[in-house]
Amino acid sequence: MNYSEQYLYALTTLVEKIQKALATFKSGGLILVGDDGRRENEADLVFHACGASPENVNFAITHAKGLLCVSLSHEVANNLGIYSAPQIPGGISHTNFTLSVDAKKGITSGISAKDRAYTIELMADPKASIGDFVSPGHVFPLRAMQGGLLARAGHTEALLELCNFANLPSVAAMCEVLDENGNAINPKHFADINHKYNVFKDIPYITTIDILWAKIFFQPLKNQTFHAVQNFTAPEIRERPISVFEFQQRQEKELTLPTFLCVYKEQINPEKIHISITNAANIWNNSVELNNCDAAVFLYCPGNCFEKIPSDFSDFCDMSAKEGLSKTKISVKRCISILRTMQFISTTFNLNINQIINNTPYLVPEDKYFLSNIVHSNFKLY
Repeated sequence: MNYSEQYLYALTTLVEKIQKALATFKSGGLILVGDDGRRENEADLVFHACGASPENVNFAITHAKGLLCVSLSHEVANNLGIYSAPQIPGGISHTNFTLSVDAKKGITSGISAKDRAYTIELMADPKASIGDFVSPGHVFPLRAMQGGLLARAGHTEALLELCNFANLPSVAAMCEVLDENGNAINPKHFADINHKYNVFKDIPYITTIDILWAKIFFQPLKNQTFHAVQNFTAPEIRERPISVFEFQQRQEKELTLPTFLCVYKEQINPEKIHISITNAANIWNNSVELNNCDAAVFLYCPGNCFEKIPSDFSDFCDMSAKEGLSKTKISVKRCISILRTMQFISTTFNLNINQIINNTPYLVPEDKYFLSNIVHSNFKLY
């Protein structure tokens, strides 16, 4: 396959996996979520609180066999009055456990599948408060880090992202999957449809990698990504720009490059967008003359300006850190920065993003293939 076909295949596969898993998750069904294999190297059996049935809980504790926990957003945890448990320093995973809980009423001892299902379901009730729970208990809530997978690439945060994708309360249960010897099953086994774990055969499988890149590529942007600035010194080769915008990287800092957009015309023609990528040694531009462009994009790159973007999402960045992302490929940062810039131009100047990407001259070919396939997919999360 050529690069365009490779990117199309990767994105199509990603969309299909996310759609299948989300449909099951929204309906209260079970899904499997694996990490990238360089972190905990585990897969978790997962269901939303709307699917907290005795049957799902019993399946999890019988067949997955790990610790049944519940991922909560900070907002939900705060509303419930469930706060972090005391910690003894030295842990390797930075998992943010709270005090264990049971429902105060409506259960017996709290340990049965029915009791735990009721406690999990109660956490998603917007009217519930700390007065509805007792501690210690038999359900173990975890507080997901704000920022989701961009802040910490763990299962706890992956579930927070899934809840956001599904537009459901940020309450979801998870249980590590162990093998017959009690060891964590390598998540790569579940990527093979012919894996030997028959009890999980019909359960959709996705990874934290899938969830992260679905978020980056397809989740609608809630906040303005570029802010007007006054202190940017534009090139003196032409008149002062009408306006200058700076990309607000925020939680995408590890995935993007410092980027500025100079606007010279009220109406932007995509064929007259100048793109310049600069590092200490090299400058690359897309051959649109700076003195005759409608808009100029400046990206500041600390590494190889000419690196090709990988065709496998698992090679985009390192998700093995305790917190945050690291070692993102320069080509990936370049591509996502251009995507965010094109999205901003599309929204601000009422232009079709497909036309912007297709008509902007001389983008790095792999970037154009990749970006075109993203926007042509027309896939939107919720």
